[in-house]
Amino acid sequence: MKSLFTLFISLSTLVAIFSQTSGAISYSETMKMSISINGDDAGIDLSEFLPESMSSTSTLTFDNKISSYKQGESDTGDLELGDEDAGIKIVVLGNDIDSELYIDHNTKMQTELKGFMGKAFIVEENVDKIKWKITSEKVKYLDYECIKATSTNEEGKEIVAWFAPKIPASVGPMSYGQLPGAILMLSEGEEDLVIKATKVEIKEVDTIQKPSDGEKVSQEEYEKIIEERTKEMMQGNTRGF
Repeated sequence: MKSLFTLFISLSTLVAIFSQTSGAISYSETMKMSISINGDDAGIDLSEFLPESMSSTSTLTFDNKISSYKQGESDTGDLELGDEDAGIKIVVLGNDIDSELYIDHNTKMQTELKGFMGKAFIVEENVDKIKWKITSEKVKYLDYECIKATSTNEEGKEIVAWFAPKIPASVGPMSYGQLPGAILMLSEGEEDLVIKATKVEIKEVDTIQKPSDGEKVSQEEYEKIIEERTKEMMQGNTRGF
């Protein structure tokens, strides 16, 4: 009887640990730079004035029902590029507000903290369902066996994700997840965006707080604000908010 009782306790402990996986994953992000300005006659190629890519770091913290993806350091702040002789000036503004994407995996709702021109905004909406196709391809990455899954985003770009079943949490970088394991590598399109885990820590985490400091707007309202402020900047009016 004692042996059976001990076995029952051990199995119960293993199930509890497996169902309550929590931890933190650090990622590096690399995004290709591509900007063009279209005039009445032809577009202006600005590629020679831009860095080929921009890199940053982010951290995903998760437990068995909540995840939070926070922006970290970037290798660039505000960039001022161009050619005085050609009369071209490009200003790429950095952001002094770190973005955060908070997802409640039970309610399928996400809350995103976004910053623009020094002001914080809170956008809440439903989590979009991702239609993944899980393949038979496997690789070893950071000592985890990862399986390849593919999908297509709204822009028609192929999404390639590599998830680790041994990390039983349906989480990943940005808004990606919904796979039977944490995503450790991901790419969009022809490597327009490449995200790779640099460190995985399976551990207990503090209670993950939902972001709340910011003006609450819908996604449509946020996009309209950006459009209006960008037009003002183009016209030389940078009064801000």
